Amino acid sequence: MKRILREHTTAVFSAQAEPVLSVSPGETFMIETEDSRGGRTRKPEQCTPDALHRMRQEGYAGNPVVGPVFVEGAEPGDTLAVQIQEMACDTQGYYGYWPFEQHLQDLIEEPVTRLVKIVDDKVKYSFQAGGKTHELVLPVAPVIGTIGTAPQEEVVYTYHTGTHGGNLDVPEIGPGCTIYLPVAVEGALLSLGDCHARQGDGELCAVEMRSEVKLSVQVLKNWTKQQQWLRAETDEELLTIACDRPLESAQWLAIREMISWLEERQGWTKSEAREFLSIASDVKPGQSLAGPYSMRVLVPKKLLP
Repeated sequence: MKRILREHTTAVFSAQAEPVLSVSPGETFMIETEDSRGGRTRKPEQCTPDALHRMRQEGYAGNPVVGPVFVEGAEPGDTLAVQIQEMACDTQGYYGYWPFEQHLQDLIEEPVTRLVKIVDDKVKYSFQAGGKTHELVLPVAPVIGTIGTAPQEEVVYTYHTGTHGGNLDVPEIGPGCTIYLPVAVEGALLSLGDCHARQGDGELCAVEMRSEVKLSVQVLKNWTKQQQWLRAETDEELLTIACDRPLESAQWLAIREMISWLEERQGWTKSEAREFLSIASDVKPGQSLAGPYSMRVLVPKKLLP
């Protein structure tokens, strides 16, 4: 099986990037990912406020992705179906935040980073609160936080989002999910990274980790003429994802995308799709820290006739 090592990181989605791997449609391959700080906070001494301030002052390429992958036969106008088969969690992760990033500057004075154990498919964390030590054990729920193809012309930093994908932080994008990405350049140039052992809606924070992602891709010709944003599906749900600022703008873009998908998939009118969504869908935030923010619409497949 072909594999990309995590040393092949980049901080941008770009049509000018040199591919590090070429795959055929249907071929299974592996991508090793680095954590969102490039492995710079893996030891306790690297997680103190002083060490974090130094890291910030020295500068580092945050939110790295691995790739790009050249997909044979992918041409502008096609759709790339990325099938996420498996994600292996590292034995350690971390969560962390900076005061100026969280809209909570009046509450948080120093940067915080805590190391977290990942053992037996569980996230295990000890923390001090109220003068006591507490133990928190939660099951892993792996997520690919950042995934996308190369835009046609612009170079997009991996912290950001757009119609190409990017820093979506959508919890459903994990094992068993297929995400449909637009192809804007020959070969699509797929990259991914920023994997999480766990993450909630809105990504107040996540358990960042290294991972090994097993996946395959398919090139879809003339799959859709209406797709403006991103589509994905699991065994249980259809999802549409859109990105904008403010959040409510992203919400309505994602709703419009789901209406278009139901038109194509179900043969409904826009009005019929809108009526169905009013009683059968959920709208949830993905990433709300570094705009354009992401919102998603979810429809249970069992409710579709």
